[in-house]
Amino acid sequence: MWRARIQMPDIAPEASCFFEVDGSLPLLRRSFVEAVGTCLLTVAMVGSGLAVQQKLGAEPLAASVIIAVSIAGSLVGLIVAMGKVSGGHYNPLITIGQWLRGERATGCTISYVLAQLAGGVCGSIFSTIMFREAIRPTIGESPTAALLVSEFVASAGLLIIVISCARSSKWDTGPFAVGAWLTAAILATPSASYANPAVTIAATLAAGPVAVSLAKAAAFGVAQLLGLVAALVVTRIAFEDTKQFHRPRDGAAEDRASDHGHR
Repeated sequence: MWRARIQMPDIAPEASCFFEVDGSLPLLRRSFVEAVGTCLLTVAMVGSGLAVQQKLGAEPLAASVIIAVSIAGSLVGLIVAMGKVSGGHYNPLITIGQWLRGERATGCTISYVLAQLAGGVCGSIFSTIMFREAIRPTIGESPTAALLVSEFVASAGLLIIVISCARSSKWDTGPFAVGAWLTAAILATPSASYANPAVTIAATLAAGPVAVSLAKAAAFGVAQLLGLVAALVVTRIAFEDTKQFHRPRDGAAEDRASDHGHR
């Protein structure tokens, strides 16, 4: 994500994120990749939780470590593998953040977010079927203030890393920085750092340690969006007028970026 004013445009030039190299690829193809990536990320999250539950029983520390490694490892792999096509968001917060910064068109944003939500739901269903569990969404109770603060911090930290790495000259390290943060945040926060509305919604259909109630998912979604706003403020202050950090590009892609003036 590059130098741009925070705004809500109707039309914006497509911008790359991490390994995305061509924003002119068909939107359907890029959205499909976002759906598949989010689906597999959710499979890693829900499946690792169910595997721990079935094999280790009541071992909360083991569950946290295994889930953290599974989520972080799968996300790094998915970004590196398919990020050149779609940017490897797999998270509505990243897509919405680009839109707010004027770096992604409204139509693309809507398509990406819908694809991510659908992918997350499919991943949760696949995992539940694989482990022969039942889908039992519950209304539940609203989370405590501590859990909401936890999810706010986890989301803000994730988005600060995503935006900062994309602005850095070392942008190719972004996927690994994201994986490192998620591992730490899952272990260090009481909410277990969902930090992703798509997987949070998917978790309402899941069983096992990662399952959340509908009320908790809704509250977490609000905290995650507030975390996104905080990250936008922090990175705007940190990277305003820092042209030396901009990622160089060559050829036609650079010409398109210059024409659009979004870098």
